[in-house]
Amino acid sequence: MRMRLFSLVLIGISTLLPVFSVQADTSTFETLTTNLMPGSRGMQVIVLQKILNRDPETRITSAGLGSPGNETDMFGPLTKAAVIRFQEKYAQEILVPAGLARGNGYVGSYTRNKLNSLSSSVVKANSLTAQATTTAVAAGMDFLVRDTERTDIYAGDKKLEATQNRFYAAINAAILAANASQSTATITPPTITMADVPSVTIGMLAPQFGTPGTKVSLKGSGISSKSVVYFGNTYLVRTVNVNIFGDFSFIIPSIPPGRYDVAVRTGDTVSNTTIFVITDPKNPPVHIERVSPVALSYGGTLTITGSGFLPKGNVVMTKYQKFLDVPSPDSTTLTVEVAPERLRASAKVGNGTRSIPMFLYVVNDYGFSDTEKSFTMNL
Repeated sequence: MRMRLFSLVLIGISTLLPVFSVQADTSTFETLTTNLMPGSRGMQVIVLQKILNRDPETRITSAGLGSPGNETDMFGPLTKAAVIRFQEKYAQEILVPAGLARGNGYVGSYTRNKLNSLSSSVVKANSLTAQATTTAVAAGMDFLVRDTERTDIYAGDKKLEATQNRFYAAINAAILAANASQSTATITPPTITMADVPSVTIGMLAPQFGTPGTKVSLKGSGISSKSVVYFGNTYLVRTVNVNIFGDFSFIIPSIPPGRYDVAVRTGDTVSNTTIFVITDPKNPPVHIERVSPVALSYGGTLTITGSGFLPKGNVVMTKYQKFLDVPSPDSTTLTVEVAPERLRASAKVGNGTRSIPMFLYVVNDYGFSDTEKSFTMNL
């Protein structure tokens, strides 16, 4: 059973060229007039991403740059992958006439024609959108977050992180003081009040992945039948069920495949977040083949080799750290610098003879890795 790690370590991705994000407007007929390929930039790439994002099966990504409403002017690896999915979905109209067996990510005449035909159909479909929305709400299928329901789904994480950091600071200070005086470490824990931690917490989701319609068991504290479950900032489950034994559960709504940070809100209080993946059978499994080195020192770089990694958006979960948005340019390797704040002081005074057992797994829009790998940190 994987435990929720609350310490947040952000790894930034720098780029040589700026990426511009725009708001998607699907109310007009947008036309592709030029061929496009990886490396292309400009308004035509934005149009391409908008059209691809209208179909969950060809969506660029579920969150961040390139996601619906956040289209960019850069044709990168995620856009290429989405184009390939589009080409293979409409193989009879794109690949067969071009004499291709598989998609190649190049937006030529056949691909453009199909994209444009779908784009033009949006104008006709818009007149039915309001009726469809009304019907969905009446049927209890409304799962989009309304403006009045928007909240900071990371509010609980921020509280827990601040409290945890106070404990780490006390532990590290005691270790350093003991080392300086050559005495036994005495830890004075900080005073924690009920206001320092969220009154609603997620202990476990079971399972942690699934398709729309999957029943998910929800365990934690402060949860009630009046609670709601957020999938990122966009989607919301408004019905939490409780059985005669007091066990809570909910059904995954028809939201697009991808990795989501899930939080529970009861009243005005937001819980910690945990990860849930809406899976797509078409996606490859995430697999860790090995980690290297198997033993490293504090602050050392760990290389994870495997398959099913995305160019960006991978999350690496270790015993003491959570690494967000780890890039994998080759889709087979990930690298992280292992330096848990909790062990910072111990690393300063250690002599390299103490081995701390560690483990890790990877999760991204494709799912959770099918294996965990172990390694050790020497302090």
